[in-house]
Amino acid sequence: MSDRRAVAGLVGAVLLFGILVISLSLYQAQVVPSENQRAEFEHNQQVQNQLGDVRNAILRTASSGNSQPTSVTLGTRYPSRTVAVNPPPATGQLATESAGNVTVSDVYVSSGPEGLQEYLASKNHTLTYPTSALVYTPDYNEYRNAPKTAYENTLLYNSFTSGSDDRYLPLTGQSIVSTSGERVSLVVLTGNYRESDVGSVTVDPESVSTPSGGVYVNGSLHVSVPTRYPVNGTGATWRGLLPNVTHAKNPSADLNLSPDRLNFSTQNGTRLRIGAVGIGSGGSNAHAAYITRESARALRVSSGETITLSAQVHDEYLNPYAGVTVNARADRGKIRDTSQTTDENGKVHFEYTAPETSGAYSVNVSFGSNGTDGPLAQWTNFSVTVPSGSGGGGTGSDGGSGDGATLAYNGDAEPYNGGSTIQFTMTASEAVTITKVNISLPSSNATRLQDQSGGQPEIYIGDGYYDANDDNTANSDITYYPLGESVKLTSDATIEADEDTVVRLQQFQNQSQEEVDVQNEPVEITFTFADGSTQPLSFTNGAY
Repeated sequence: MSDRRAVAGLVGAVLLFGILVISLSLYQAQVVPSENQRAEFEHNQQVQNQLGDVRNAILRTASSGNSQPTSVTLGTRYPSRTVAVNPPPATGQLATESAGNVTVSDVYVSSGPEGLQEYLASKNHTLTYPTSALVYTPDYNEYRNAPKTAYENTLLYNSFTSGSDDRYLPLTGQSIVSTSGERVSLVVLTGNYRESDVGSVTVDPESVSTPSGGVYVNGSLHVSVPTRYPVNGTGATWRGLLPNVTHAKNPSADLNLSPDRLNFSTQNGTRLRIGAVGIGSGGSNAHAAYITRESARALRVSSGETITLSAQVHDEYLNPYAGVTVNARADRGKIRDTSQTTDENGKVHFEYTAPETSGAYSVNVSFGSNGTDGPLAQWTNFSVTVPSGSGGGGTGSDGGSGDGATLAYNGDAEPYNGGSTIQFTMTASEAVTITKVNISLPSSNATRLQDQSGGQPEIYIGDGYYDANDDNTANSDITYYPLGESVKLTSDATIEADEDTVVRLQQFQNQSQEEVDVQNEPVEITFTFADGSTQPLSFTNGAY
């Protein structure tokens, strides 16, 4: 009897052991994979959020020039288990992949500064930049259809592959084209980056070139960027991401379909901004490309007078370029420091002392080893007249320069940032405060002044200004200054006696918001002083 009980106990133990083995096997085969798949899915969601931060860091670095390091957790480890066995930790790879060239064609800036026009002409008005995509590829054990997550051309998206079908899901919007269609902002990604790991890595975008307002392109602008995201179709596409605006500047209305390129055009003028960001190593560096004048081209000075002549160097992305040596040479007169390095804004400032004898003199500034024998875009010049003269082609009239006039025009009007701008100086015979201004161009089709650089005043008068977008400006709901109307300055201009005051006007436009070239145009301005009295000033603008 005892033997039978012993056998029964043994059989029971064997059965329990078998049940335990089966349970562990089922747990290993079903529960562990399911829990690991959940861990992988949650990790993938985390990575997508982190890559969204990387995308934002790239865009912020492009716009501000400040580095924005961001962490990405490439892989994940599974929950620890007492008896069950986990597979090796899941890994992932984050790497740049060459995408092709960004091409911008028909880049014409007829009202832009001379150096920019010369540079664009040397490039046949076509700009080309190699760019890359940043792609995260997971290597999960259980999450079989996990997407690749890619950043390209300001867009972050997932791509799913199932058999021969590819599906795409945008995770962010695009910022290439503004909602109004009036601004195109390109971000070129350079460098070689590749990390494959389980843990966290740091992506540290570094600015290669930072836009500063951009350039205004006249007429049509054609843009072509490489892409793996669908341009057209029934699912998620670029067409669905581009703005759907109704006026003529709508780029999506001119979308040119191509399987691997996003091609679009804008019309009637566009603000073009191009930034470049590098990650990893081996990225391309920006180079000095052209130089423009910051000071007026033609100036009238007294004999022996010292003035400051300023210029700015730009790179191939059309942005200010720091750290290049600029040399200055004068045919007469003295330059205090003939060799200077551009500052963080790409600018240099030369102190020039005019000769004692009257006449017309030239000051040349250039970068590169060939000086004024180099490409036209790499040098520019200033014309200095002693002791008096027209200065830049501007001619004054009696309006405001006659006997008893408080403000005297100095005969130096000319463009300073393209043909749609005017800069001149005037001298006050006594201390005055200007509170209002009225500007008109009687022979031009220009109807308004509207800044195109973003957040800058339309009218500068010494330390005073008028900014149509400023909340402190009367009728600030109007974003431009209508020519022919007397308006109160946003900030009054205080002018001391015998002080030369710089006046700047930007940008002259017609009723269709197209820039108007106002070179050689008659200009009429009426200033209103704090005591209510007024003074007209009239002259003819100069030219480049």
